[in-house]
Amino acid sequence: MYGGRKLVFAYYGSWATYASEPGKFEVSDIDPNLCDYLLYAFFTIDTSGSVIVLDPWLDLQEAGGRGNIRRFNELKRVNPSLKTLASIGGANVSPSLFSQVAASSRLRAQFATNARRFCEVHGFDGVDIDWEYPSSGDRGNFVQLLAELASELHRSGRILTVAACASEFRASQSYDIAGIARYVDYINLMAYDYNGSWDKYTGHNAPLYVGPSDMTDFQQKLNIDHSVKYWLGQGAPGYKLILGVPAHGRTFRLSNAYSHGVRAASCEPGYPAPCSKKPGHITYFEACKNLQNGWTRAWDPVQKVPYAYSGDQWMSYDDSESIADKCKYAVNHHLGGVMMWSIDMDDFRGQFGRTYPLLKTINQCLGR
Repeated sequence: MYGGRKLVFAYYGSWATYASEPGKFEVSDIDPNLCDYLLYAFFTIDTSGSVIVLDPWLDLQEAGGRGNIRRFNELKRVNPSLKTLASIGGANVSPSLFSQVAASSRLRAQFATNARRFCEVHGFDGVDIDWEYPSSGDRGNFVQLLAELASELHRSGRILTVAACASEFRASQSYDIAGIARYVDYINLMAYDYNGSWDKYTGHNAPLYVGPSDMTDFQQKLNIDHSVKYWLGQGAPGYKLILGVPAHGRTFRLSNAYSHGVRAASCEPGYPAPCSKKPGHITYFEACKNLQNGWTRAWDPVQKVPYAYSGDQWMSYDDSESIADKCKYAVNHHLGGVMMWSIDMDDFRGQFGRTYPLLKTINQCLGR
């Protein structure tokens, strides 16, 4: 663990190259000195256990491609201590692909070999598995898949991590936590998306603690503090847990513009933001633009996160203040470090102050 110091992980969403300005993000926009681990999102698998490049024209340099993977791994020339990981999976990869591979001892071995070779060919230091999400019937097979990967990757000096949903409700169904922890080097806890426009009321994307408006048992468990304590209680060593923090927020359309607190009634997702273009979703730099345009910011002193509203639009997001509180929490609970999802959603150009304000806050709070 780098001599005991806290680690910084950051995911890079390669699709951000297709975003409209000012959100267009290239490998050249990455500051490799702000991370210990950079994770390239995403690659996928097929039913034969092969690792598949999703966007060959962007990722590869053959046939006139842009060679994004090569340029990504060349960032280690700038920071020789940087490690790069190939993240396999993501929300858009069918969980059934992982399920089929994990269920077969032959395919598990084949996938592990192919993952190692993929790292060797492209210059990655290891693999991150982001299976969203194993079913309860996949739990044992997932551990066996990780055991196979760990054996293959660790033999060649490479790293194995997983991205895992932090929430107890998902984790209790999907993961044998002690089994996973036995084989992986680190667990990137996706401690966000606790609330969103799928609900009929507003809520914080990544609350640190339970809040007074959390009335049900379900709501009272939708926070980072509960999640971390659950993972620790299930056998995950603190030093292997990397606390994920978001550079994105969740947006809502209020049912009544005059009722704009937490758990206010919501009728649909918030309007799409100009760059991310997804209803109910916003990047940090777009949230900053909203604030510049006169949105009213409020701070939740119990759950340690901001929110903001304007007319019938409401957003939950994180800023440097809430990120600092999360980093202090990670330190106080002896976790291994902090992860950002994702680097391309920070204010990487410094449109509203310094460049990478959230990522730099993480570094400062971890004493780096």
